[in-house]
Amino acid sequence: MSMSLEDMAATLASLDENARRAMLRSRLEAFAAMGDEERRQGMTQMLHAIHTLSDDDHKKLVASRTWALSELPHETRVGLIRTHLSVLGELSEDARQREMGAMQAGLQELPAETREDVMVSMQAAQG
Repeated sequence: MSMSLEDMAATLASLDENARRAMLRSRLEAFAAMGDEERRQGMTQMLHAIHTLSDDDHKKLVASRTWALSELPHETRVGLIRTHLSVLGELSEDARQREMGAMQAGLQELPAETREDVMVSMQAAQG
């Protein structure tokens, strides 16, 4: 019996920060290695799964994901952010606002220099 994506999201949220970051980094690296359509589908499924979590767990997971993203090379971040932004456009306004708020909070938890690097990647993804 396999675990649902919602169960996996809940399990991830229950892990300690270092384990959560490591698992999310691994997942982000796997997404980055996928073709565009496969990456889009995978990231869409992941986004929908984390939106089933409580607000606290959702924020915790997005903050850890943001940290894991910050550890990836710039070009990898740009590609992942570009796909993420595309997928965000398919969410309801409430879900999109919830995700953007959690992303902003996650960015604020990063050291200033790292936050700036991620912001540069976000600008490149939008350009």
